[in-house]
Amino acid sequence: MELVSPILRTNFREFCVNYFVLRNINDIFTMAGIIKGILKPDHPFRGDRRTLVEEYYTSINWKNEQDVNKFLNVLGYAIAQTFITIENKKYLRELCEQDGLIVDGIHVYRKPNRPVAHVISVRPNDLARLRDDLITISKLEPQQRGFAFEKFLNELFLLFELAPRNSFRIVGEQIDGSFQLDADTYLIEAKWQTKQTAEDDLLIFRGKVEAKSTWARGLFISYGGFTPDGLAAFSRGKATNIIGMDSRDLYDVLSGEISLADAISKKARWAAETGEFYISVFDLIRS
Repeated sequence: MELVSPILRTNFREFCVNYFVLRNINDIFTMAGIIKGILKPDHPFRGDRRTLVEEYYTSINWKNEQDVNKFLNVLGYAIAQTFITIENKKYLRELCEQDGLIVDGIHVYRKPNRPVAHVISVRPNDLARLRDDLITISKLEPQQRGFAFEKFLNELFLLFELAPRNSFRIVGEQIDGSFQLDADTYLIEAKWQTKQTAEDDLLIFRGKVEAKSTWARGLFISYGGFTPDGLAAFSRGKATNIIGMDSRDLYDVLSGEISLADAISKKARWAAETGEFYISVFDLIRS
């Protein structure tokens, strides 16, 4: 028995034809670990994009759970694309749900294969120590805060087992680091400043993330938060590939209100569903 219906496969193929270019199609399939197969010389498909999707389809055994799970990742990567509209994301989710699949943010899975929640046991005294460190950083001289904040964030991500990478430079651009959450890689921009971060900084970071790959994500951590006008203007633009955290969010995580992994995952789902860059951890917990 095939685990994904021909109707879903056909509708998704036509979606790719209408909304993706060849590079996008190659990206979402290769990221999922699917290689191109070979079509028969007399295949009926017309057009480069339609043919390309079918070439990937030919290498998938639709009765094999491992192969199908790779295809479900393709669907998730498609939903995650920042350039498609909220209406198109909704259409993709509905296609999946009509096939009996479950869509959780950008994660698509069959009911028997729901992924295990990201559960990390963190000792309360470790949270308390980092909470005290954050308070200590706020009392440092301005020139010392940036380095201390980066060190603090690295320890925070290590504590929650998110595989952080320290600061690195790419083509002259300073990216403050990266981390891994499940199958997703996030680039980090971290600012320690008491004033709120404005729209210009968000646009610059979004551009940096977009320049890396179509599936990259970004987390902008601004201790001082974000200006209301900046958030409103940013949300009115094109779809976001970045999410934000502020000092209140960090304190809520360090107070044990929610794990860091869950906070980021819930923020990412909120962004995927609404197109909005920021929602506070406080509101997420109580929504």
